[in-house]
Amino acid sequence: MTKTSRGIANATEESFHKHYAAIWGEERWRISLYPALAEGTRYIALVNRYASVSDFKQAINDAGIPSEELQQIHFPSLDPIKNPSQAEDILCFARVTQRIGEDGKLNTAPSNLPFPPPAAANIHRSKLMTHWNLDAASVLVVHLLDIKPGESVLDLCAAPGGKSVALAQKMWPALQTHDSNALSTVHTQSMGRIVSNEVDGNRQKRLEDNLHAYFPPLLFKENFFQCTNVDGTNNLATNKLQAKHGYDKVLVDAPCSSERHIIHAQNKAKASGNAAKEMSSWRPNTAKRIASTQLQLLMNALKLTKIGGKIIYATCSIETNENDGVIEKMMSQVRKDRRKGLTWDVNLGFESVGGEQLLETQVSKWAEKTAYGWIVLPDHPSNGKWGPLYFSIITKCRAPTRNG
Repeated sequence: MTKTSRGIANATEESFHKHYAAIWGEERWRISLYPALAEGTRYIALVNRYASVSDFKQAINDAGIPSEELQQIHFPSLDPIKNPSQAEDILCFARVTQRIGEDGKLNTAPSNLPFPPPAAANIHRSKLMTHWNLDAASVLVVHLLDIKPGESVLDLCAAPGGKSVALAQKMWPALQTHDSNALSTVHTQSMGRIVSNEVDGNRQKRLEDNLHAYFPPLLFKENFFQCTNVDGTNNLATNKLQAKHGYDKVLVDAPCSSERHIIHAQNKAKASGNAAKEMSSWRPNTAKRIASTQLQLLMNALKLTKIGGKIIYATCSIETNENDGVIEKMMSQVRKDRRKGLTWDVNLGFESVGGEQLLETQVSKWAEKTAYGWIVLPDHPSNGKWGPLYFSIITKCRAPTRNG
């Protein structure tokens, strides 16, 4: 790297820090948020219940991970009044370290140590993969979308597939029994449907390969699980994604600035005296261009959703323009379209009848509230070290009549 190029790289990195310090506050950015983002990403293992839990445990044992270093992740109850400790339909484990403190007590701390790569489960005739490694915040968002068996679900920006794998854990419990009778009769039942979409051809092929490695062939043969290659920003192209009566649930995990990836790439490059291309190409106004794409994705997702259906918009960005900014523009667009005759509207937030406050209290153990949603950040006081991941929960509702 020449002296001139090094000077340009240093100036860009300084601009990056100033930009995000202005958003999050100089003190927080410098003392807690940036250092937390610079740490290695902490992953959980999402167990694939269509394979075998015992084979997952065997994979963990083969990797030499002691059982005491595993901690099951418990997500917020979606019905905190009637069912405050609901059964876990998504089974996940994090790694922790245990040490004896000076007071003689056993202390548990989060660990960034990795899980082993997924393995093919021996018990299943299709040799399905045992687990998927991903950030717990991603599974939190899937959990809050509240998928129910029999529903029609769209994962609009699905590659490489982790969130689709998580979505499916809630959809077809009858196929998780490894009962041959269930497999032979399941096509007569109301099965529901998941459509996993990806616009990029190479990523879509990888997505399709991944999904076939995790789920029974029957799901693909009967079109209960579909993998599509459609541009979600194109109004005409999204007609190819139409569900008969609209989707019950839609996840929009939109492409974003991915600042944590930029930070990791830059720190790795600096260690060898270079600058990462991700940092060198960063500009303060890049988020505005990305936000335009994100808004198009969200508006098309709303059109594809049935009245009463739920959408979760999510990014792994810490940029306000890509998060609350997109939600604000979406609401403005809906208001504008309603004046032109649009027959539907949107509501934001949880819809746990009578239990919204309790649910928000549980979610606050993971995330902090924003103007229109929540954001999981790795410097959260809970010390989970998850994220970053922003999400906003949107319900599509019938627009009130002019008389009321």
